Amino acid sequence: MYSSSLRRVTTVTLTAAVTAATVTVLGTGSAGAAPCDTYSPNLIDRASALLSSGSGSSGSSGSSSASGSLTSWAGDTPWDLPNVSGPTEAMYMVTGPNSPDETQRLGLASTDLGFMWDAGEGRTLLAFGDSFGCDSGLSGWHSNALFSSHDTDPSDGLYLDGTVNGERSGEFLPVSLKEPGVEHTKIPTSGIEVNGDQYVDFMSVKSWGNAGQWTTNYAQTVKSTDGGKEFRPVDVSTRASSRASGDDRIAGVTGDSAVVDNFQMTALTKHTEDGTEYIYAYGTPSGRDGSARLARIAENDFPDWSAADYWDGEGWSDRFSDAAIVLDGRVSELSVQFNEDRGRWLAMYESTEGIVLREATSPTGPWSSRKTVVSRLQVPDAYGSFMLPTQDPADPSTLYFVMTTWSGYNTAMMRTDLDRVLG
Repeated sequence: MYSSSLRRVTTVTLTAAVTAATVTVLGTGSAGAAPCDTYSPNLIDRASALLSSGSGSSGSSGSSSASGSLTSWAGDTPWDLPNVSGPTEAMYMVTGPNSPDETQRLGLASTDLGFMWDAGEGRTLLAFGDSFGCDSGLSGWHSNALFSSHDTDPSDGLYLDGTVNGERSGEFLPVSLKEPGVEHTKIPTSGIEVNGDQYVDFMSVKSWGNAGQWTTNYAQTVKSTDGGKEFRPVDVSTRASSRASGDDRIAGVTGDSAVVDNFQMTALTKHTEDGTEYIYAYGTPSGRDGSARLARIAENDFPDWSAADYWDGEGWSDRFSDAAIVLDGRVSELSVQFNEDRGRWLAMYESTEGIVLREATSPTGPWSSRKTVVSRLQVPDAYGSFMLPTQDPADPSTLYFVMTTWSGYNTAMMRTDLDRVLG
């Protein structure tokens, strides 16, 4: 798709963008640069990565497998492309100055996450977290961004059309207060199309705290009826956090909303059961250390969380306190989808070993053991891995996803061999 004549852009701008992620931005204190995992792997992480190195990605650091035709557009490998080997390949950068689309020209010089969903009519929407434009004085911080793509063939990359509204990269969620300790930022966590409308779930981040230990005020869903150009909050979707700020501006949003700590971050997907269409929401608490639980809302009721049922391990309950763990261990920034070729559900997320993958015959589980896709020994700062909603039917054993690294603070296009990872 990308002509080899596309030049590689100097990394100076990108380096500035990464720097901007850790300095004072817009006079509000450290931007915190999204839910980035800034720590060096601890002993538990290192041990988990070593124990898992026999299956999935190689445990030793190797040369980048992103070479040859995968990077012919660049002429060489960009410095911020993750260095991986084994069953997983790093294809190219999706965002930033080293991306084929040179997204910095639209004000997206540095960003993370990039979860995607099928928006219908051959269109994919991509939502990013804390983003930086580096327009002037290392500023340009915006809490979130929304781009689109009409590319349905991931084998040669994912072409970005640009922002959904056709303007420069900017916030599409309700504007955050940008006051650390009250509301630092608003970060999208998942998206889905339902009956032609677009929905995005997000978390109101009270404070980032230590690496991977952020706290939230609440989670909420916004809805767009014009293809994603404008989103409006859906009040009945609000899930308050027990650690919310006592600020009246936050209380005015949460109101009488139930406290649902275990669903502050979600991964949304669709599933039909007994003839009823449901939106399944896999939820985790704020931060990186929680496990995942499962809720469902009938499609016609979505996103009214008062109509949610929760999987209790054996059946469905209308009490959120009954929600049982369906994906155990550390589940961070979860992505779930049904794989037609394998006839199984796949769950991808960041855990102690690195980026892992699990599968199940039912969305309620039981789920297989974790299999390493990208080892923490190879890429210690990898996080935010999200599967593309459209895979390659001509090559069903290959799974395409995007991944972020803290050191590069941009998203990369990745692919992995499912047969080698899962067997």
